[in-house]
Amino acid sequence: MQIAFTVLKLLIVLIFLVKFLRRPSVVWGIGLLTVTTAVLLDTLLGTFDRDALLGELGFFFYIIAGALLAGSAAWFWGVVRPWLPGSAGTGQSAVLSTPSASFPVEVRPAHSAPVPAAEMPAPPPRTAAVPVAPPPRAPGYKDGYAAAGYDRQMLYEEIRLRFSRDDLQDLMFDLDVNELDVVVAGQTNDELIVRIMDAADDNGQPGAVALAVERILTPPPPEYLPRPEKLSPESPRTVIRHYLLAHYSVEQLQALAGELGIDWEQLDAGTKKDKTRALLLYLYRRNRITDLLHVIQTQA
Repeated sequence: MQIAFTVLKLLIVLIFLVKFLRRPSVVWGIGLLTVTTAVLLDTLLGTFDRDALLGELGFFFYIIAGALLAGSAAWFWGVVRPWLPGSAGTGQSAVLSTPSASFPVEVRPAHSAPVPAAEMPAPPPRTAAVPVAPPPRAPGYKDGYAAAGYDRQMLYEEIRLRFSRDDLQDLMFDLDVNELDVVVAGQTNDELIVRIMDAADDNGQPGAVALAVERILTPPPPEYLPRPEKLSPESPRTVIRHYLLAHYSVEQLQALAGELGIDWEQLDAGTKKDKTRALLLYLYRRNRITDLLHVIQTQA
């Protein structure tokens, strides 16, 4: 019986962990932390002398119990709130609208004559709803994603929900989309995603978008990447990028840039991914990717 109860507790923790990994959010993060803490506390109380342990914890035990209760309530409210009447969606893509501004109130003296309807101030216009779907292409335009067997809306939603700005930079690099063609001042991530998808569609790459998204979300392990001698200038950009990320540290990338005569400090600052992308962009724009592959194959 005790073994079955232990397995049940571990199964609950596993369910919360899977839910959090599939779609990270604050709600499921709180839930995972709450159930993990509860299981650990119950295991400690069941393993050692319960009364002695409670005596050692003292008032701190009630603080932990209160925190677990609050975490459970916060997780439950976060899960059920989208399904309550008046919420902005029930599991589907909802259209969010901003509340209209309050009407100004004019103070009039007592016993003043009523204002005719024609003279009443017009209410301010309502703000347009914020779309959560990519706008349709021009009438008569053939949807390349549908022709390639992909759902444009579903692909857009996956990118919008799971990609950071850094991931969008990787996506533009992998698709060979010129950043200057899609990035404009003041645009949101959603607008950038639409422009990247449209540019890929115009270039006849809808299938490449789906593949690039999958590789960014689940990078291939090093053993699945080609050997150095198999790399060539015709190899996909994403393959060469993942090869450098998997086999080179930041210091090794800096040494590699030095062998190619590239000033490492002149490349974009940032993380290892940013440096790798900047190095490859520098080489691709100058048709020097062959020089990079020669150095890699010589070092192998």
